[in-house]
Amino acid sequence: MVKICLDAGHYADYNRSPAVPAYYESRMNWKLHLLLKAELEKYGISVVTTRADPETDLPLESRGKASEGCDLFLSLHSNAAGSGIYEDIDYVVAYVMLDGSTDELGKALSQTVAALMQTRQSPQVKTREGSRGEYYGVLRGAAAVGTPGIILEHSFHTQTRATKWLMEDANLQALAAAEAQVIATHFGLEAPQEAPPEAPAEKPLYRVQTGAFSSLENAQKQVTALQNAGFEAIIKVS
Repeated sequence: MVKICLDAGHYADYNRSPAVPAYYESRMNWKLHLLLKAELEKYGISVVTTRADPETDLPLESRGKASEGCDLFLSLHSNAAGSGIYEDIDYVVAYVMLDGSTDELGKALSQTVAALMQTRQSPQVKTREGSRGEYYGVLRGAAAVGTPGIILEHSFHTQTRATKWLMEDANLQALAAAEAQVIATHFGLEAPQEAPPEAPAEKPLYRVQTGAFSSLENAQKQVTALQNAGFEAIIKVS
């Protein structure tokens, strides 16, 4: 069974958007990672998360190391171009592992997200090296336990249009479904077929013999009354 570790980047009310003050990157990440978890599980994928609640802060490397035994570590984010508003910077980027293990999946995810979000610039796939190997702590932690990892930045919350887009629940649901499909395809999985609805059971018929009539007219009246009450009624001559 494929096993994936999802990481909602940051915690509590972190990284407020200067363009749309109601937006916090941490809150979007938390909501999206739960939606993605549910979508991945539809493919039979086992999903673990780095944190049990959105208020808890954990060291970066610890979050990456939580993926031990998993086939993928995926950390969800939105990006920032600085502390101000930068309306012209609008693209998706996937930060992948230095060893190239997540290049293909990172490219597929970034392209899919960019198409959904209709970003102004083309999606990017990048690596970043530091003095200890992977520059980003979560990827360094994932590498330490042998898990291929990706940081997926859903455009920039320093840009108004993208930020407003990420605040819509329907858009986050669409992202979750699309990202899950990309991941499932990467691992060669197909969504389980829904079972066809069961045919309604036939209603039982209860046969009641009400008696014999010497008058055909009276018998017909009784049959009509029974039929009006929902019974199957016939006249049988004996």
